[in-house]
Amino acid sequence: MCSLLRLASILLVMVLISSCGFNGLFYYPEKESFDPPAHAEEIKIQYHKKHGSFTSNFYKNDSAKTSIFFLHGNAGTLKSWSGVADIFYEAGYNFFIMDYPEFGESEGKAKHKYVKLSAQLAFDYFIKLPEVKNTKVLLMGFSLGGNLAQQVGHDNQDQIDAMLLEGPFIDHNTVAASRTPRPMRFSAYLLVRNAVRGKRLMKTWSKPLLVVHSKEDVVCKYKMGKEIYERSPSQHKELWTIDGKHLAGLTLYRDEYLQKVQQLME
Repeated sequence: MCSLLRLASILLVMVLISSCGFNGLFYYPEKESFDPPAHAEEIKIQYHKKHGSFTSNFYKNDSAKTSIFFLHGNAGTLKSWSGVADIFYEAGYNFFIMDYPEFGESEGKAKHKYVKLSAQLAFDYFIKLPEVKNTKVLLMGFSLGGNLAQQVGHDNQDQIDAMLLEGPFIDHNTVAASRTPRPMRFSAYLLVRNAVRGKRLMKTWSKPLLVVHSKEDVVCKYKMGKEIYERSPSQHKELWTIDGKHLAGLTLYRDEYLQKVQQLME
């Protein structure tokens, strides 16, 4: 009887992990409306005939020399992430931010294939904006957005000047394994699909790179950011080790953070 219960428990855990690989572990969508400030434009982009459109905001700065394409984490919306947009807008940057499908006012479902598609379509729109054409381009991703940025960076490297990742993870099954009891971690590697294969993608990233990560991060372990940094062949890269919780960089080190962004783009 004990053996049967143990086997049933193992099978249940494996099924749950497999499901997380597609949605539950990685996306925490929240429906929330947001009226962007006067200096920001709301943009609706169609990404799927059946599933609809997603919402983006573009913070336009007339004096910008750099335009930032930003991919946020697996929770929050344009409203809750607007503080990050405000920081960089006030520092003189153009700033483009999107809500993934099912987040905020975006339609559809937050699944890997739709999130990846929407991110690429958003970048296609962003790079053609008149305000972006004569500026340098910084690809920025936080947490899950840092993983997604590795795909966008790989697919559009010739149109991007630098990449900044804070608290990122390199692939999906590594995160799943980190949240699975040690005896069962092998099942995460077997069952969770890597929609973004960062271990392979970062080997092609040769542009300037800044990885920001805290050793105290319990959401995405520090070793994940370190591996991303080490896999890139870039000759101009930095692993900035900070203190604090997950994604605490701008909160604890705003002035130094902005200085490093400026140096990265120079």
